[in-house]
Parts: sequence; structure tokens; C-alpha cells
Amino acid sequence: MIWRRLWAASIWHPDAIPAIEGQSSRELKRYVLPTFDFIIVLMGIAGVVLGMPSFDIVYDADTAHLSGWLLLAGGVLALVGVSFPRLRALEGAGKILMLYVIGGYAAALWVLTFLGEGQRWIVALALTALLVLPMWNLARLGRERRNRPRRRKRAT
Repeated sequence: MIWRRLWAASIWHPDAIPAIEGQSSRELKRYVLPTFDFIIVLMGIAGVVLGMPSFDIVYDADTAHLSGWLLLAGGVLALVGVSFPRLRALEGAGKILMLYVIGGYAAALWVLTFLGEGQRWIVALALTALLVLPMWNLARLGRERRNRPRRRKRAT
């Protein structure tokens, strides 16, 4: 019974995405976004377990450790939110955490690059590019929220 209800509430249920959105939107919401968030979860686990050396150099060890946990939390929140559309607020919160940590990591790498601390520019570019999908997704969530029919407030 509970599995059936979870399935019905998930993004993978056949009725989860209106036909008007089209096949490309279905593929994006069902496969691309959850895969991206799962990879961010793995990055968060690696950040917690293995550390974030560039954060250690530019910021400090406590910031690096906290950032690993924030990235892990952001990935989990976003994955749950994208998997269950009614929890889209969790997805938005997770994407904001991702942007904060990944943006901070990219900034740390750019600082190290410009200070001549090794050749980190290719990874800095990659992390900067990685920011595009969560930023776009936040804009998409906002657009969907604005276009959603408004519920009437009940008189209390």
C-alpha cells in the first residue's frame, strides 16, 4: 500500500508530468535532474569523507568540513524534492545549498589559480559551469510556482 502511494507521488509515475510539457521535459525531470542530484550527493559524501583541499587552503578546515555536509544535505534535499514534485520546496532549498557550496568551491579554485597556486583553472571552469543547471532549475521552479493555479484561502 505505501509503495503504491509513493510510486503515485513520484516523478516516475506516468501521470506525474502533464502531456502538455512534452517528452523532453519528461526526460529532463525523470532522468537528468535526479541523476545530477545523485552525483551531487556523491560529491557531498566525498567532501565529508575525503575533505575539500582547496577550501582548506583558501578558507579553513572547519569551513571545508561544514561545506561537505552542506553539499551532502543540498544533494539529498534536491533529490527528494525532484523525485516527489509535491516537495518542490525541498528541491529549491537543496539547489540553493548546492549553489552556495559549489560557488564557494569554484571561487576558492579561482583564487588559487590567480595566486599562482598550481594549475586549477580547468577544474575552476568545470565547477563554474556546474552552477548553470541548479540556477536554471531554480528559475524553472519559480516559473512553475507562478504558473500554478492559486488555491483559495479558507475562512477561519
